[in-house]
Amino acid sequence: MLPLERHRLIVELLGQRGVMRVNEIAQATQVSRETIRRDLSELERKGILNRSHGGALAAENPLPAIRAASPALPVEDSQGSFQQRTLLHSEGKMRVARKALQCLQPGQTIVLDGSSTSWFLARQMPEMALTVITPSIRILQTLMSRRSLHLVGLGGDFSPTEEAFFGETASRTLREYAVDTLFFSCQGLERDSGLYAGTEAHAALLKQMMLAAR
Repeated sequence: MLPLERHRLIVELLGQRGVMRVNEIAQATQVSRETIRRDLSELERKGILNRSHGGALAAENPLPAIRAASPALPVEDSQGSFQQRTLLHSEGKMRVARKALQCLQPGQTIVLDGSSTSWFLARQMPEMALTVITPSIRILQTLMSRRSLHLVGLGGDFSPTEEAFFGETASRTLREYAVDTLFFSCQGLERDSGLYAGTEAHAALLKQMMLAAR
């Protein structure tokens, strides 16, 4: 397991359990306790976790909870197909996309989720040296002629309605990259409950995207 992939697994495990001992993490990642101690020290320096005697604690600002707005739907979004969503609130999505473009800097590695808002961002993306990672077929098609971009498509379980890939294969590919900036959309946000994604598949992939971008 590569160090970057191991770090993300440690963060994910701490997010689930809150606290773990060094030997538990070593067993889960199949490396030595000395390696885990170095990993924990590095992650603590980055503010991602807090060290404790013999283990580690989840940071005070962990990833927000991400839930499916439509848990009964494994992949298809309750708000309609991707094509239908491109027609909803298109002017507002264009404004959001233009604002988001101001965050881009040459040389960055970015993730665009499979939302229609991210597609509007892709349509307006300037010629710039970037690595763009996305599960969206539509976004890949939009950007494929941009010579300055390095495109990475996330494979996996394909949803024709969403025009995007989901599942463990997509998540596993994400773990191989250090992401500078993540652009995503969600169906809702509550202060106490966290984020709401369209489906369970959306929620799982979005969580992995956030881990990659930390």
